Amino acid sequence: MKTQILKGAALAVVLGALTLSAPAPVAAADIRANVPFSFTVDKKVLPAGTYNVTSSNAHTLLISSFGAGAVTMGQRTESKSGSPRLVFHRYGTEYILREVWMGGASGYQLRETARERELAGNRGGANTASANFEKVEVAIQ
Repeated sequence: MKTQILKGAALAVVLGALTLSAPAPVAAADIRANVPFSFTVDKKVLPAGTYNVTSSNAHTLLISSFGAGAVTMGQRTESKSGSPRLVFHRYGTEYILREVWMGGASGYQLRETARERELAGNRGGANTASANFEKVEVAIQ
């Protein structure tokens, strides 16, 4: 019995060592952008500043800065333009992050929020495609 416990403990130590020595998974892409205005991601308002955007898996985006950040889900999409950028919808003085382009042709479309529907005057849940907003793009550093 004691031998089996020691063998199990030794196996756990070996597996732990192998796990720790394995290279950490690399995020699909990391980008950095200087956003000159405050903006909304989902329900969170983030101040102007320099943000790192990391895609941690097929749908999750981490948007972080010193002292501020948000995690959101995005729908993976493709574009003909390969330039990395953040795309915002501007309603008056409010900016809402709607697209993240990581470079190449891959990017993410973020879902329309209740706040954006409210700003667009589409309380019935209609898409903002016909709404009165200005598309603002911020290039990646």
